[in-house]
Amino acid sequence: MRKKFRTQAVTAGVTVALALAAGLGMNKAVASDQHQQPVSDDADDDLLSNLEELALGYQPFRGDQNRNEIPDGAELARRCAAVITELPAYPLWDIPPDANGTYRICHEVDGLERCDVCGEWIHMGGCCIINPKVGLRYPDPHDPLDPQFLPDLALHYMQHGSFDCLGSIHSGRVDLPRLMRVLELRFPYDPNEHQLPLDYPDPCDPGRTLAADTNDADSDLLADSEELAAGYNLYNPDQDQDLTPDGIELAKQCAGVIDALPEHDLYSGEPAPTQTYKERWFQRGVELCEICGGTVNMGYWRVINPNLGQSVDVYDITCHYMRHGSFSYSGRHVATPHGPFHYGRADIALLATILEMPRQCGQLGILYLPSDSNRDCRVNLKDMAELAENWLNSTEPE
Repeated sequence: MRKKFRTQAVTAGVTVALALAAGLGMNKAVASDQHQQPVSDDADDDLLSNLEELALGYQPFRGDQNRNEIPDGAELARRCAAVITELPAYPLWDIPPDANGTYRICHEVDGLERCDVCGEWIHMGGCCIINPKVGLRYPDPHDPLDPQFLPDLALHYMQHGSFDCLGSIHSGRVDLPRLMRVLELRFPYDPNEHQLPLDYPDPCDPGRTLAADTNDADSDLLADSEELAAGYNLYNPDQDQDLTPDGIELAKQCAGVIDALPEHDLYSGEPAPTQTYKERWFQRGVELCEICGGTVNMGYWRVINPNLGQSVDVYDITCHYMRHGSFSYSGRHVATPHGPFHYGRADIALLATILEMPRQCGQLGILYLPSDSNRDCRVNLKDMAELAENWLNSTEPE
């Protein structure tokens, strides 16, 4: 009898929590395009099956990991489509023998097929994607959708946010884990050209790079030595599981913190703040960003942490690149556009120490309480609602 009452109490609690979830606006992400058909075994309704999410390193119970109100599967499908369309394309009979980067081979087929959703007529052919670096191609010779190429119809659906496709010739689902491996892609975010790779050449010495260490085991735009010095995980590119590489996220967060610091005027006669602050060291002249052509002052901010007795100088051009997600930077003096002025890479460990990162919830390195299910740094009814929503879900095959 006691067991029966306990079960009834748990059931009642779950029911109340589910009602709270609806009342608190915690509904799952909902697809907005008719091409985005429901996916079986998809616990969080993000258009990715549980097994696909596990294969990609995603969370099967969070439908919007980066909290941008777009289902993760829809966002990833559009990102894959954009990457594929940008690949170099060659006809089947003219493949360059020295091709070393990822490319696609176009399979031209006489005929059209119709999309079952929008009625658009699509070329019956498609493309085969080759990645010589990893020694893989897409599709697999035994792929049930098409063993020779990724159909243009599938690409059409991916542009609409779906890995499923339904047409008069091709119907099925893209082999997502294999496609992601061939494209060497994991995250759905759109990269920015300011996000310079670690092996970006030094403007003064092309034989060298802006970063002293180009070893990046997890490809998150943080060198292994930088992650070790700053206390981050050098084998996990997405420590906070928000589908953004850690290096890009940390750079933007540091820039945001610097922008928000109180400014102390050296000539005001006022005492310096007792908490971390910045001083403006203005210079006469501007320099040009090599990527966007924007101009910034040649000077810098001196960031001072009086509690630690440490400071660091951060050039304006460095802040410009950090706002775009890069610790590497390269600017040229406007008066001498053919020569470099400020270039290199920020001292990430020193910067993170002086800024005392992480400073607030959501920043890289935050440790969440086990009961903080939605990771908002608060344990409240919203966490109970999320727990109840996933109460009967399981990723176990059995």
